[in-house]
Amino acid sequence: MLSLTRLGYLALVLLSASQSAVGRELWLERDGRAIELNPRRFGQNHPAVLTKLRAACGKGVCAKLAGAAVTPLLAAQPECSQQDMADQIIDTAKQFNGTTQAAMIAIAQEYRQTEKNTPPDFKTKPPTLRNSVFCQTAPRNAELNGLVQAQDPANDPNTFFDPATKASVKLGAQANTRPFSGAGVVASTE
Repeated sequence: MLSLTRLGYLALVLLSASQSAVGRELWLERDGRAIELNPRRFGQNHPAVLTKLRAACGKGVCAKLAGAAVTPLLAAQPECSQQDMADQIIDTAKQFNGTTQAAMIAIAQEYRQTEKNTPPDFKTKPPTLRNSVFCQTAPRNAELNGLVQAQDPANDPNTFFDPATKASVKLGAQANTRPFSGAGVVASTE
């Protein structure tokens, strides 16, 4: 009768005597061609202003706001989603005392000027880095008047990503390629 030790040794011998399995690395393909992967700037999806917002007030109110504030910064979100979120932060701030309220309004203003994520245009070689289009409606709260999202200085200043059409748009081809009411454009520092 085989002991457990001998049985284990026998299994090891049989496995080592068999042929090696050859692994194959899979590449993502589209139309029979390998897809080029570009690294994402993950810090853009979680800017420091979200940490400030999470800590601004108690009772989980600001934690919920900070969690919800990530989505409007994503590329596929409508052009006014970031401004709407900043308005929501200010609306929520009105329930707090003066110090917390002032801090939350400052955070909302900083959030409104945070760079929004935009995907490169892979139809061009090399891929064109695009800006995000601007919201064309006035904010609900006057504290946000004239504020727009920052644009990465590495982006092509004449090319924008329109989330409604999921396509590139040239500067001036649509009203949303320019800030609403002449608001100034801020270059991103991240």
